Amino acid sequence: MEVTAPGGTRWSVRVVWEPRWRVLARRFGGWRAQRRKDVGPGDVLGGGAEASSEIGGHRLGSSISDELVIIGIVLFALVLAAVLFWWVLLPLLLIIVDALIVLILLAVSLTARVLFRRPWIVRAAATTGETTEVEVVGWRAALRRRDAIADSLRHGLSPAPEVIGR
Repeated sequence: MEVTAPGGTRWSVRVVWEPRWRVLARRFGGWRAQRRKDVGPGDVLGGGAEASSEIGGHRLGSSISDELVIIGIVLFALVLAAVLFWWVLLPLLLIIVDALIVLILLAVSLTARVLFRRPWIVRAAATTGETTEVEVVGWRAALRRRDAIADSLRHGLSPAPEVIGR
């Protein structure tokens, strides 16, 4: 909720829900690819083994046999299927799994917050950097406290730090 005080200062008053342990909310670095410097092109290709000029018992000559065309089509279809899976199906599957995990965690955490009566934080922050926080037990009480702080700021009063709803 945005409020403008009579002096022209803009305040943002909201109910905030932050984890108790800030360590849990931090991100622990990104996934970094570890590069190996001792890998050469011969290691990737299997030690530089020489390719045979015979495929399927037929000596390669000037004409391409039907077997090579079929093998090429099958390889192309496998590569296309792998690309489709990697770039389309796997990301969609991961998005669905992530959404389900977030919804389950949200339901469990909201239930735990209600059952263990953890306080909600009502924070009023001004554009000048001034911040006031009040802990209030109960969601409806926190919303009433948020509205009371917004009304007091609208009328030129400073937000009172006392806790209401405990």
